[in-house]
Amino acid sequence: MRVFRVSALALCCVLPSFSQQIHSRGTVAITVDDLPYAPGRPLSNDTAAEALTAAAINRKLLAAFRAHRVPVTGFVIGDRAQQLGPAGPRILTQWVHDGFDLGNHTWSHPEMNQLSVEEIEQEIVHAEPVIAPLMRAARKRLTFFRFPMNETGDTKEKHDAIADFLAQRGYKLAVCTIDTSDYVFNQAYVKMLGAGDEASARKLRQEYIAYSSAEIDYYARLNTQVFGYEPPEVMLLHDNPLNADVIEDVLKLFEERRYRFVTLNAAQSNPATERPTPTLQNSDGCGDTGGQWRGMSRSTDAWSLIRRNGLRITEERRRSDTRKAYYEPRLSRSGNVTPKLFPNFRRASDGPQGQEPH
Repeated sequence: MRVFRVSALALCCVLPSFSQQIHSRGTVAITVDDLPYAPGRPLSNDTAAEALTAAAINRKLLAAFRAHRVPVTGFVIGDRAQQLGPAGPRILTQWVHDGFDLGNHTWSHPEMNQLSVEEIEQEIVHAEPVIAPLMRAARKRLTFFRFPMNETGDTKEKHDAIADFLAQRGYKLAVCTIDTSDYVFNQAYVKMLGAGDEASARKLRQEYIAYSSAEIDYYARLNTQVFGYEPPEVMLLHDNPLNADVIEDVLKLFEERRYRFVTLNAAQSNPATERPTPTLQNSDGCGDTGGQWRGMSRSTDAWSLIRRNGLRITEERRRSDTRKAYYEPRLSRSGNVTPKLFPNFRRASDGPQGQEPH
């Protein structure tokens, strides 16, 4: 009986600690880029059809965020809203009406490092009339800005000038600590759906969730190693068809790990986001906050080929000061999806050929 008591006491001491280590983590803010719609392909001339698709995608996303009580910040591309006609502002209005926040993601989502300081300033200011009035109507202020592809200036002078300009306009720079490169999966996904290949699309959805699960755990461990504790995470997603179809599963990944959903502002109130760490550079572009926090480095090993089902994704890295990453969806020879569905892609055995993300 005495032995039982000792064993039970030991278990009581060990099991909670083990459970907390494995399951109980911290907080996460969910952010969604490229509102009101990131189709994963060029927009067609059929504005009405594109508007219907965009509306359906956002209905799914917003319904899931409401159901799971997730406070989300969506980052808006100004001219994308305009291209959708009346549906663009309606979608953004629905986001605000449902209690979510909007941020500035520039007017046209350009490659910022290719622009002058003046051109970048115009990109920022031009998008504000699309977003700011909606936030004011909800008695909120347009607060956050995120650089397209997290390009914050290819020279120190440009970088500092843009940072000063944003500060003068009252912006906070949105960080990112978890990025699953969902746009890569989405590009392949929309091709599969367009070809009516639901079997392959179903396999891709499964792979995307499995990959996202691994990335969440990877970044949690890495961030803990860097800071000595796990700071609030900031997840970057895109407003695309794939995320609309699997958003419930994505949110459950965090819930299963006992993360608590918080606002972006709450996540960035942590000292880690204010801590200058210029030697910590994220090679896939996620995490650069224009001089405040450059996020985490990712080991090349962390990107492995997507497992099973024939579809593989290989990371193409271009070693440059901008740390821009290129990715290419590829097909293995054993895949069930024929290359005819991917006229712009080559088989994995054909060797690397980077493709710039849209």
